[in-house]
Amino acid sequence: MKTRIIVSAILKNKNKYLIAKRASSKKYAPEKWEFISGFVDENKSAENIILKELMEEIKAKGEIIKKLTPYIINDEEARWIIVPFIIKILGNRLKINKNEHSEVKWVSARELTRFGDLRKDVRELKIMGVL
Repeated sequence: MKTRIIVSAILKNKNKYLIAKRASSKKYAPEKWEFISGFVDENKSAENIILKELMEEIKAKGEIIKKLTPYIINDEEARWIIVPFIIKILGNRLKINKNEHSEVKWVSARELTRFGDLRKDVRELKIMGVL
């Protein structure tokens, strides 16, 4: 099993969190719900990568509010080391990149628990006191 490192954006606006459904064409976790994320596979900082991912995936600029404690999730594809950030979106508009995601939703912390794809992330974020 390979180990992959990803950054993840926890985007909150008025007690709702942004989640996105991965495009069916994606190699990893197609059609699964996630927080906006990206691979750490370049010689760039995690902070720069997550801000770049926001622009690529939802055409939004963001400001990092807080870097959270990394956590690990194991599944059939890999051992994932997730480096999460709480991020404030700058501006009011999002434009979804259909090559990355088929849809996005703003959902409450309670509604997050209904998305089985996010179950492990939600558990970790609750432990940290984020949700």
